[in-house]
Amino acid sequence: MLTRIARTRAATLRHVFEVDETPTDSAGPVTVEVTDATGTQVAAGPATSAGMGVYTFALPAQTGLALLTVAWAATIDGADVVETDEVEIVGGFYFSLRQGRASDSALSDTTKYSTEDLIQARTEVEVECERITQRAFVPRYRRVLLDGTGTRDLLLPDGGDDLVAGVQLRGVRVLRSATMSPRAGQPYVPLTTAQLGALVVTRDGLLRRGDGNVWTEGIGNVLLEYEYGSDAPPEDLVRASLVRFRSRLNIHKSGIPDRATSYTAADGGTYRLTMPGAAATGIPEVDAVYSRYSRGGNAGGADGRPVPASRILDYTPQRWSLFHQGRTS
Repeated sequence: MLTRIARTRAATLRHVFEVDETPTDSAGPVTVEVTDATGTQVAAGPATSAGMGVYTFALPAQTGLALLTVAWAATIDGADVVETDEVEIVGGFYFSLRQGRASDSALSDTTKYSTEDLIQARTEVEVECERITQRAFVPRYRRVLLDGTGTRDLLLPDGGDDLVAGVQLRGVRVLRSATMSPRAGQPYVPLTTAQLGALVVTRDGLLRRGDGNVWTEGIGNVLLEYEYGSDAPPEDLVRASLVRFRSRLNIHKSGIPDRATSYTAADGGTYRLTMPGAAATGIPEVDAVYSRYSRGGNAGGADGRPVPASRILDYTPQRWSLFHQGRTS
């Protein structure tokens, strides 16, 4: 289970223990340990029982972006178990819960649409949008293991800053740490403060060493921690995500069969349905906006042209290079 919490906000975490389909209380105390992506303990203590297998834990406010693992230890059905959840500390959300509920008068019914339902649907919408567009539209944290190239450049999965349809979008914002080992499995050595300060993120997503050194060639021998994502999503993407939010909340309430590709209305008109796909929600209005900001080649560029599948080739002389000309575009 993934929970997103805004930075500097305290939160109450919730977990349900079950045996098959039955919520089950622990035979003894339930303890909680929260660790960050490096394994460092962030918080720990006893959980509070709410009955029917439900336990809660008060997570103190976190000042930094992070990806946390929450381990719940209990005795369930005579066995000692540890169940884990993921908590992501983020720099914001695409829209507030108040905006989400106000986007459709039908959502004002808090019995049919609980706060928990809205939170889950919003998280689903954000995760889906980021997967389709290959961007983050609010500040987030990542810890990533990359292969050393033997050159001064590494290609980052989250890119650099970009101007799309007149909107400034952010890639990697802050590089927190960089460590490197001679090869996978050997101890990591952190870059010095001076070496870290000499790193530059290019617009096409390269992490370049400006100190004359290279990233030691290897498999899984460069470990990076950084923050990435824009300050806030563009307005048209907020509107599109709200449309998707409403559809997620009502996805099981449609009268159209799940496998239908078209339907005939009562007045006799026949309509062809737009189908969802690996990089499409199936909602034309939403997909048009998502494709506008997509970093991938799945939907074309902001101006309707295809998106390049790779960055600009660099023919600068280097090891194993067949070209000795210079940069071309």
